[in-house]
Amino acid sequence: MITETKLPDGTKIQVLNLEKISLKGLEARDATEIQKLVSAAKFSGLFYLDFHGSETGNLLLEEIGEVYCTCEKYFDQPFESKFKDVRTDQEVSQDKGYKFCATDETFEMSYDELVKGDLYLPLVLQPSKYTMKFFSEICHNATLTMLQVLNANITTKSFQECHARSKSSDSGLKLVYEPCIQKKSKVIENKHKDGGTLTILFYDEWGLHAQLPDGDWAFAAPVPGCALVNVADALEKASEGKLRSPVHRVTQPVDGFVKRYFLSYFLRPGSS
Repeated sequence: MITETKLPDGTKIQVLNLEKISLKGLEARDATEIQKLVSAAKFSGLFYLDFHGSETGNLLLEEIGEVYCTCEKYFDQPFESKFKDVRTDQEVSQDKGYKFCATDETFEMSYDELVKGDLYLPLVLQPSKYTMKFFSEICHNATLTMLQVLNANITTKSFQECHARSKSSDSGLKLVYEPCIQKKSKVIENKHKDGGTLTILFYDEWGLHAQLPDGDWAFAAPVPGCALVNVADALEKASEGKLRSPVHRVTQPVDGFVKRYFLSYFLRPGSS
């Protein structure tokens, strides 16, 4: 499950050997891809979702460069500009709008608000409004495809009901700026488990560090054309513990400042 990889500077790191699962195969209900998904969700709760070959997946891959570029433009703004995007019309547990802490800055767009067309976007994001909506819709449908497959192949009560289209939810696309810092020894511990249903994470720099069931930690490599997916707490609970929500964190393998961005889509349970 873990292999050793040498980075360009010679640093050796432990890397997760994760299953790569085809979105196209899941959409076609391919038996091999279904088995890979079920096994990965039960054991580590982590796997790569390969968007190549899927009609919508190919479209997402065509747009991801613009999303990364827009993400960088947003976080390059002065703090005073971003601070205006703090949402005060939400619960403390919600993440919509701009948030910041000692390790990162985030801007989350509500899926429901994007689809309805009533989400106000900051000026710098407005030219990419339809790209963000399109990107979110593809991610949302990909998570529902995975959820449907898992629901049909896990012996437990249905856990799709909380994601019925008639229900509102806190699902959303989150832009994240979490740079590598000069000294990796100074990285603040941030290990956690996600509270939603499924998380899709795109990234092109090393940083995602996850814990396996045996307690070992290793990095999840960035893989072109793929996103890292993890089972989250609500799905682990709904599956009566059959699926695993893994502990993970963002860290860095080497010293040195590097701008680093993550694109996260969080599928979260709905409410009536």
